[in-house]
Amino acid sequence: MQNAHCLGILLPEDGPPDYEWYELNERAGLGEALPAIAVGKILSDGHHEHTALMALGATDRLAAVGEELIKDSGAQAVVWACTSGSFIGGLEWSLAQSRELSRWLGVPVTSTALAFRDALSALRYRRVDLLSPYPPEVTEQLVRFLRDSGVEVENHQVLDCPYAADSHRLDIVAAVRDFARRHESDSPILVPDTAINTLERVETMNREAGRAVLTANQVSLWAGLRLMKRQGGPARYLQALAAVDNLG
Repeated sequence: MQNAHCLGILLPEDGPPDYEWYELNERAGLGEALPAIAVGKILSDGHHEHTALMALGATDRLAAVGEELIKDSGAQAVVWACTSGSFIGGLEWSLAQSRELSRWLGVPVTSTALAFRDALSALRYRRVDLLSPYPPEVTEQLVRFLRDSGVEVENHQVLDCPYAADSHRLDIVAAVRDFARRHESDSPILVPDTAINTLERVETMNREAGRAVLTANQVSLWAGLRLMKRQGGPARYLQALAAVDNLG
């Protein structure tokens, strides 16, 4: 069934049934703050490894599911909501991935990696701290992606989760709190990986860290709303990003 206002989310289907994107339409208190959210599942084993992630981010693989979101749900914009599957090939690869999907689907398309890049640019952050759920090799690729985007990583921690399901099980609030205590800084803390449910925890993480925390699902939602030129949004999810486009 098509919706008058619908944001399409391409999400890896790698096991956990309680990813927050699945239930976002049903959350109490959001009212008219969000468009309808339609999730298209990309089959994945969730492996945080270079070859697997390059295959996961292949344009034709994503486009086939994206076409269903356009046809069946009337999605007016699409976000490839997978951080590692959108930075693993580097910045130019990421930009090409988004361009090709947009041409293929006929609607605006972005990705979580590009959402981080755009959010940091909009907030004028040039230095960040990184709390990475990924193994070292994949974390290095993310650091390189950020550097090529004009952002330097000052401090980082590798949590070394081999699979997305491992990331999903993290006590991310405690991890953010401990990281912030070890690394005093005014720079925002980035928490990549859309497998980590963070939207209802953003306020708590900001408070525990004593500074801004930007998460994968937070920037993905913000970027999707921007693509739709959507005014209004759940400020408790978007936090500092809400002020950039007067959302919320």
